[in-house]
Amino acid sequence: MSKNKTNDIVRTETLPEDTLFVGDDDVLYQVVMAGSAGFRKAEPWPWLSQSHSPEQAGDAERPGAVALAPGSLLARNYPVVAKGKPLLAVERSDMLGPDGQPGHYTFFDEQLARLAAQLDETLAHQSGLAARKERHRWVLNDGYHPFRVYHYRRDGEGMEIDLAARFAQEQIKALSCERGPSYWRHLPSWDTVPRAPTLTALPSPEPESETENPVAQSAVDTPSKLEIEKVETEPKINEQEIKRVEYAAPAAPLTSQARRTRTMILSIDIGYGYTKGVGPEGLHFSFPSVIGTAEDIRFATDLIRGGEERVVKYSDWRFFYGEQAVLQSRIQSTIFDRSRVHDDTYKMLFVAALVELAKFVPDVRRIKVVTGLPVDFFGDRPEVVESFEGIYRVAADQVIEITVESVFVAPQPFGSLFRELLNSHGKITNESVEQGRVGIIDIGTYTTDFVVADELRYVQRLSGSIRIGWSKVINQVRQALADQYMLELMPHEVDRAIQARKVRVRGESVSLEAMIKPATTDIQTAVIARARDLWGAAVNLDTILVSGGGGPHLYDTIHAVYPHARLLTDAFWANAEGFYRFGQRSATFEK
Repeated sequence: MSKNKTNDIVRTETLPEDTLFVGDDDVLYQVVMAGSAGFRKAEPWPWLSQSHSPEQAGDAERPGAVALAPGSLLARNYPVVAKGKPLLAVERSDMLGPDGQPGHYTFFDEQLARLAAQLDETLAHQSGLAARKERHRWVLNDGYHPFRVYHYRRDGEGMEIDLAARFAQEQIKALSCERGPSYWRHLPSWDTVPRAPTLTALPSPEPESETENPVAQSAVDTPSKLEIEKVETEPKINEQEIKRVEYAAPAAPLTSQARRTRTMILSIDIGYGYTKGVGPEGLHFSFPSVIGTAEDIRFATDLIRGGEERVVKYSDWRFFYGEQAVLQSRIQSTIFDRSRVHDDTYKMLFVAALVELAKFVPDVRRIKVVTGLPVDFFGDRPEVVESFEGIYRVAADQVIEITVESVFVAPQPFGSLFRELLNSHGKITNESVEQGRVGIIDIGTYTTDFVVADELRYVQRLSGSIRIGWSKVINQVRQALADQYMLELMPHEVDRAIQARKVRVRGESVSLEAMIKPATTDIQTAVIARARDLWGAAVNLDTILVSGGGGPHLYDTIHAVYPHARLLTDAFWANAEGFYRFGQRSATFEK
């Protein structure tokens, strides 16, 4: 049974950040600021992201932010909600029906079903459950087993779903959403949509005599029409005794209005060739890992995107980065020895990643970072953490101030493992990776890393690196272009030409096939030789994952030697995306 207690009325100024509560105005809020000196604020849940209008959320006149501390500075600008009932954390068992099977509920439309699923996920965040859409229904599960299913009669496009046929075919016992947890009634749009009679293929279960859990009780009781009306018109909180209660503060989905007060997770993969970043809401960015001197650009117009020619200023540094540095800087620097983590170039690439983040999320203030190091340099991780953590005040297109609260450093190829192992919420969803022995070949720009994870344990004796990567192919093709056509290109320009398999010479397209094939021979030989040195025939590995920017180009050769090798989709992004998923786990940043 759940340890959840009946919600007590509390002073909202005592609630920690992220807590969900029902205010004395009967609105569902989440605490977004819980600072000192009365800087305590809440906003209606869920926040409306930039991609959803208030009308899409089902309530065009939802209230805005409120202050929580009467008489505070914030109370001068926001209405005050001084009292509320916090929604307490729930357990897995609370989600199941009275028979111990997944609870099924029907909703009028997908909007309400989705909100109910996301609210349950938020309240059950400590149970490892995640809400996702599956086969025209929302499901709350742990990656293996469903715990609650949210059916809807009308999808987001307005199409009707034949629930009667579904329930009959799948032998589902379904209850109306009105018989679900009472806290659902505080969802936006709950009272604005019609309810149809419950559809069920089997008789609804008889209510149990007693239950210790108020959430489970609400799911099995069969209230009369009069009782339902009584619940839905429950009087607002009055002047009752104010109590302090202990509860688990849930984590809510990140949205644009929350970024100023919430800590954002960002993965940063600083590679020899490219620096990549992955963040919430599908954020991806990358740029060449090049830092250059800040030049005085004497002419620029909007036709040539002159707005991007801004100098980055941080501490005593003034620099260009990425494409801008390659194009404009007379003096350019890259990183060749990743063990020198205190090198200015390495730190400036990190600052540049923060500038890229601020372009997409201009109101970001606090972040936690997951990054990686090559296997041979992994011993330098304490220096990376010390270098990256801190407060950054940077001037570029805008002046940004970002606090890097915590940094986690993983062996570089483990990012690929994390992407295969975890879903976007950081939950384990791949049992074969979790319980197997997995090899990873990560072919980067200047290094190729080899890692073995045995039931997720890093195996040191079977892991290593070689200082050869895709740059060897780039350099050979670059030299061939210079020799044959007197065409001088920067490395990243050659890389793009290799991806396209052609280049333009004097306005005409020239195939690069004859140059690429011999250029890959040396790196193929070196990668296979090192793999055989570490793993032999790799018969004791369940699978081998091939990732990195060079992965797609060498996969056929690797697969010919190791038939159980598998190329990861979007191998270029695999490590960065895996780092981000790992950052979603609350335990990642625990010291």
